[in-house]
Amino acid sequence: MNTFARDLRYALRGLRRSPLFTAVAILSLALGIGANTAIFTLVNQLILRLLPVRDPERIVLLNGRGRHYGGNNGRNALAYPMYQDLRDRNQVFSGMMCRYSTTLVLGVSSHSEVASVELVSGNYFPLLGIKPAAGRLFSAADDQRAGEHPYLVLSYAYWKAQFNGDAGVIGSTVRITNYPFTIVGVAQPGFEGLEPGLPTKIFLPVTMAPTVRPGFTSMYNRRQRWVNVYGRLKPGMTIDRAKAGLQPLFHQIIDGEVVMPAFRNATPYDKTEFLRMWLDVMPGAQGNTSLRRQYEKPLWVLMALTGLVLLIACANLASLLTARAMARQKEIAIRLAIGSSRARIVAQLLTEGLLLSLAGGAAGIALSMLMVSALLKFLPDNVTGYNISASPDPTVLGFACAISAATGVLFGLIPALQASRPRIASTLKDQAGNIMGGGAQVVFRKVLVAAQVALSLLLLIGAGIFMRSLANLHSLDPGFRTENIVQFRVNPRSIGYDIERTRAFYKTLGDRLRAIPGVQAAGMSQMAIPTGGNEWDEGITIAGYNAKTGEDMDPHFNSVTPGYFDALGIHVLDGRDFTAKDTITSPRVAIVNASFAKHYFGNQSPVGRRFGEGTDPGTPTAIEIIGVVNDTRYESLRDQIPREVFMCEAQWKFGSNALFVYVRTTRTPESIYPAIRSVMRESDPGVPVMGMKTLDDQMNESLVTERMIAALSSVFGVLATALAVLGLYGVMSYMVMRRAREIGIRMALGAMRGSVIWIVMREVLVLAGAGMAVGLPAALWLSKLVRNQLYGIEPQDPQSIAVAVILLIGVAALAGLIPATRAARYDPSRVLRYE
Repeated sequence: MNTFARDLRYALRGLRRSPLFTAVAILSLALGIGANTAIFTLVNQLILRLLPVRDPERIVLLNGRGRHYGGNNGRNALAYPMYQDLRDRNQVFSGMMCRYSTTLVLGVSSHSEVASVELVSGNYFPLLGIKPAAGRLFSAADDQRAGEHPYLVLSYAYWKAQFNGDAGVIGSTVRITNYPFTIVGVAQPGFEGLEPGLPTKIFLPVTMAPTVRPGFTSMYNRRQRWVNVYGRLKPGMTIDRAKAGLQPLFHQIIDGEVVMPAFRNATPYDKTEFLRMWLDVMPGAQGNTSLRRQYEKPLWVLMALTGLVLLIACANLASLLTARAMARQKEIAIRLAIGSSRARIVAQLLTEGLLLSLAGGAAGIALSMLMVSALLKFLPDNVTGYNISASPDPTVLGFACAISAATGVLFGLIPALQASRPRIASTLKDQAGNIMGGGAQVVFRKVLVAAQVALSLLLLIGAGIFMRSLANLHSLDPGFRTENIVQFRVNPRSIGYDIERTRAFYKTLGDRLRAIPGVQAAGMSQMAIPTGGNEWDEGITIAGYNAKTGEDMDPHFNSVTPGYFDALGIHVLDGRDFTAKDTITSPRVAIVNASFAKHYFGNQSPVGRRFGEGTDPGTPTAIEIIGVVNDTRYESLRDQIPREVFMCEAQWKFGSNALFVYVRTTRTPESIYPAIRSVMRESDPGVPVMGMKTLDDQMNESLVTERMIAALSSVFGVLATALAVLGLYGVMSYMVMRRAREIGIRMALGAMRGSVIWIVMREVLVLAGAGMAVGLPAALWLSKLVRNQLYGIEPQDPQSIAVAVILLIGVAALAGLIPATRAARYDPSRVLRYE
């Protein structure tokens, strides 16, 4: 320990005497470690972190795989009666629970707000091992009958933020969708539901779903999947054994379902495919978050990119330490000559490298916090808010410390070993050539520089293909206009409106919005366009069309109001638009897109043809097609354009809970925000306005992962190139210094400045070429791994590769030109006299 303390003090004194060397080394490492720590912070919170529950590894998520017969509302969802059957009859779980995530309007005192809500079964909290911080949590008695358990549990964070941690709120009443709920408890600190990054504020009994979701009729409908179902494995039970053990029970359940009245008119094909379903059992320790699904692949791509940046920074550290050790060869030779062991020399030099890496790691952690804050700006606005911290937790700190220590040991060891075995006799001679070190160190530094060039080429090519992919998405025609359009969402049902009052509200709202000066058109839709990430599809039967066995008869749906197509600049190609005459009492009508018309009717006009909702034989086909509109993107810009049906919102018998409103203006969109809010206050100040933004902003948010990868890969590419150029400059400067005698002799014999410059530049081009010879094949191979992240471009894009190669050659040449020019200015007499 005393020896290590002496080495540490000696290293500190040496680093203080070389401030430029120390600053460059720490900065290089800080950039590499900081970038890795920043991305790992997001990876840890969104991908790796387990739920803060009891034994999370024993939690599993269930999902029915195969062709379901009925509707589907949510990812990895099952019907509530299916959950009840599995809960009561399984032999593999010690307990089961279900949940459903949504947003609802919460009324507290004199104001209301949109809150993220989980509808949960009574055994939700017991199964997860969550304890109350105040009051009580739900039990099995709280979900016996639909609509009879108006109780509410607050998350701890929301209790602190909204109610100042006042225990007196237990037993008080708040209103949700204008219905009174009694607060019965507060969940334990740190637990905010099963969607990491999207914190739940309020928990309600799942049996209150029909109460808080007006028009909801799926509670006990076996054909509607909407709840996520979780189980806790019994001791000794594995996921594979649980999956095998559940299949007989699952097939007993669906065998019973297929003979129920809902299947009365199903085709033999539908029944056969339904009976082929199977129940999947997946790890549930990390919850069921949309953020993980959206960002998992992009974050791993970025983690790989930052890993390359770190390797370049480490190569820089090794090169700097090698140069520093070579400059200290005489000192080391003297220490060895007077009896110091090689092990002591290595330990002392390794201590210096480790000290630099830890200092770089500390600076990197501070830098990573700024980077994470910048990264979080890529996330789109959300009514529930994200809960992602920029501050490193113990896991992130451990990661940063580990890579810092590994950097110091791995990339400080080779320079230390090389420096500890000089040729003592020749080194002690007072000759500059010997003092500056032998050929092994030079070769090692050249190898490091070539490796940096190769890694930089990888990053530059990656940045190029990601930038071009993003440009392709931006230039894509979505089928509608985006400029000068405001989008927001309203939900009058959330504050107690019935169906008729809701229809009247939407009609009045549309009229008032169109009366705003500068507004050209306004319309509404049930589904966000595009990029909501959700879909509404339904099986249909078309009069006079004979569907082939197994043919996809499930087009995408949307429900829209008159003015919707005008607002978005969608063109009616055939027939007519919806009008105020299309009401709940008039014959049902629909509009289809061009892909729908082409697929089912070929070159014939579909106007006047009829279809019905459902695929069973004998399905009534009472809905008349009155028009055809141009194709538009639906879920995302990346997806293929689907066949789409637009229903008339006024004819929707259950009435929509919420609609997205689109307002097109001749002015800048932001300038009419106050006028829109004024109209909303006139219509009803109690109806919340959610997510007001321009459609251009919405489109940018839809490309959040692509923008993040493109922007960061470009930053990392530039950073890596700068580090590589710094390393190349250092090697060439040292080479010029080491070959000063040779250059002086050449110039004394009449060599021209141009030939001296070429001596240096030739070495630069050899190093850059060697790096590219390794980096280019690696880039061609590795780029295939990111194919799924690209759009409209091949991973081996010639243009991106050419630009990266030319850029790298250019900056490499610039890095070599400076020492080459310096060498060309040598005075031969002074150099030879010094040598």
